[in-house]
Amino acid sequence: MFSGIVEKQGKLIRKAHQDSQIAFTFETNAWDRPLKRGESISVDGVCLTVASVLSKNRFTIQAIPETLASSTLGRLKPRERVNLERSLKWGERIGGHFVLGHVDGVGRILKKQTRGKNFVFEIEVPLEIRPHLVPKGSVAVDGISLTLQKISSKTITIGVIPHTAKMTTLGRKKRGDLVNLEADVIAKHLARLVSKS
Repeated sequence: MFSGIVEKQGKLIRKAHQDSQIAFTFETNAWDRPLKRGESISVDGVCLTVASVLSKNRFTIQAIPETLASSTLGRLKPRERVNLERSLKWGERIGGHFVLGHVDGVGRILKKQTRGKNFVFEIEVPLEIRPHLVPKGSVAVDGISLTLQKISSKTITIGVIPHTAKMTTLGRKKRGDLVNLEADVIAKHLARLVSKS
């Protein structure tokens, strides 16, 4: 489980096909606590397992076909940057919301506007995710915990402050780019309970 507060960005340096899955090797600044093989890590909002630690700033993960089909991971190109977050540790503050790293679908950025020093994004959302989104609720976009400013029949609107734009890949995103989306787990459970009643 994660909080949606991105710790750092990483860069894809190698992408190797292994039968039906793909191994990705990322490079980033050294962590405060060294990564360990087998631990969970969020890569652009996708919960993955560290398959190997190559050095203090390089690690490899593997993605199976289901993960590749339901997220943007399979489209990553060498030197492309990703958002990274290690799993939550008991006793630490949670600044965002509970993010499982189980991507619900892929959205497309329709608009990116500048308002003062901030950015406003309008993102097209897949049909199956829409019932789980509520105004002023939370959503994870490429693993970033954000607040829903507005919801229409097909889109959501989110605001991004300068710090978030700098610390994550959202500052580089542009119209037409795809992003991983995960609805708030509490909203998903409530929707399921209501549909069964």
